[in-house]
Amino acid sequence: MNPVAVIGLGDLGLACALRLHEVDAKPQGIDPAPARQAEWHELTGLRAAAGLDELSDDIAEIFVCVRTTAQAGAVLDELRTQSATRDRVAYVITTLEPAFARGIGGYGAEGFRVIELPVSGGRAGARRGDLTVMVGGDQANPGDSEFLKSTLADNVFSFSRFGDATVVKLLNNVLGAYNAAAFASCMALADRAGIDAANCADVILTATGTSWMAEHFAVLVDDLLAKDAGLLAGELGPLPVVDLADADGFITLLAQSRTLIS
Repeated sequence: MNPVAVIGLGDLGLACALRLHEVDAKPQGIDPAPARQAEWHELTGLRAAAGLDELSDDIAEIFVCVRTTAQAGAVLDELRTQSATRDRVAYVITTLEPAFARGIGGYGAEGFRVIELPVSGGRAGARRGDLTVMVGGDQANPGDSEFLKSTLADNVFSFSRFGDATVVKLLNNVLGAYNAAAFASCMALADRAGIDAANCADVILTATGTSWMAEHFAVLVDDLLAKDAGLLAGELGPLPVVDLADADGFITLLAQSRTLIS
């Protein structure tokens, strides 16, 4: 397997890099933060580079795992300059603003492909190699899916238009946020009814009302859920408010959605 690079050794980037290391993808870790460089060295015995000027010439696959859309744009700018005619591909794992994601194909150049690659499964999924990944854009080819399944992913879904994969990732996370809010609301209702909320939660977690978000409620990263909800609202407008007291509206909503996905 050819060596790869992981740009950004934060929580998810580090997990991806460690998984790639375990499957002998010979990852080069790149991060400007000395603490992250030191952690990478401690865990793998490998030296991390501080910047893209140290990117090895023989690397063909690059994972961009920086935190913000602006950082992803800066990385892609530099990679495009460095990678002309090198037959490289950049997989952008960073959760992007949808408007930016729709245009990232413009960073591609002769010999340099850019693929939108939002993922679901978090650090744990990356370490196990069973992420769900969404391959976005018309610069992908079948070899990309095969490579991802051999390294980081169990499930690979493809979207021909840039931007669609990012919106689907946001929809997934916003559904999770709705689930978390629903669980929190039910705990508040239990308390209103004079019922011990912890005891009620124990029942729900073994019954039909449970969800992944309920099961992991204590450790959710609340600000990231809120951020993704804000990104989706910025793309699609105000998010729906579900009023369960409106029985007709609730039943109609379920019927319409069943028709859409049937």
